[in-house]
Amino acid sequence: MKTLFELCEPRPDILTGAVKESEFAADLAQVLRGEGPAEYLDPAVFFANTHPTDGLKRLLDNVCRRLSGTGGEASSIFRLDTQYGGGKTHALIALSHLARGAAGVPNIPEFLSPGLLPRSVVRVAAFDGENADPVNGRRMGAGVRAYTPWGELAYALNGIEGYESVRRSDEERIAPGADTLRALFGGQPTVVLLDELSVYLRKVHGRDEARQLTPFLTGLFKAIESSPGAALVFTLAIGKAGVASDAYADENEALASRLAEAESVAARKATLLDPTSEHETVQVLRRRIFQRIDDAGAAAVVGAYRELWTRYAADLP
Repeated sequence: MKTLFELCEPRPDILTGAVKESEFAADLAQVLRGEGPAEYLDPAVFFANTHPTDGLKRLLDNVCRRLSGTGGEASSIFRLDTQYGGGKTHALIALSHLARGAAGVPNIPEFLSPGLLPRSVVRVAAFDGENADPVNGRRMGAGVRAYTPWGELAYALNGIEGYESVRRSDEERIAPGADTLRALFGGQPTVVLLDELSVYLRKVHGRDEARQLTPFLTGLFKAIESSPGAALVFTLAIGKAGVASDAYADENEALASRLAEAESVAARKATLLDPTSEHETVQVLRRRIFQRIDDAGAAAVVGAYRELWTRYAADLP
């Protein structure tokens, strides 16, 4: 019977200890800037290390159908709903790679029918609450500092011209209307990603921006829904019972309330997806850590253990 070390071969970066624990924490903003470890930045490496969970495949399929106008879910708005560490940010990074074409990724068919890959330029704009700087302003480029989610998204979608269209809204911390947001899409396929809004809410607690988040989401929902080829994906760290239990529990539950209010006002309902179900966690870790596992050999070990257990069952407590 083979030993564990004969049955499993870790990936080279695991064997050499080259992987830092911090690199397992995905950073969406960093990837969109073209920075960070190759495990996230290089599409081929990223998808090689990623297990195609049911939730991830469903997300990619429906968003890509929305971008191409070939149908999919009735909703153009998707909510990734799970606790921290459940693959939400990882799913957003996968989506951003696909929106950019995912050139040179050999295992795309594991995740999506190649025929659904975007064939034209897709605008990708993201707001990451961890990197937001509502007091000092986040440096965007061209001398622009954005203070709000709408300021950051406007610049990401249409550069300095886009930012100028919402400059007063950004500087005065007042959410722009749906028509203003819709104009930023320019009639092109567009993906808007919102991550870690709970962290942003903690930063703006007690400030005017906190009260403007619901009007902003309401306007964004309307703008996305009425724009063919546009999709919105946002994350929320809420557990199965609708209760958060992480460091930002209060903000996540407040955010869930704001989102429900925005959905009600905008008459738009988000499609809920869980990027990684509990039964898929082992497969996610297996794909990331090992480059080879001898399944037949593993089955033999399991069979031998079961036989040993059965034979001596009467002697065991």
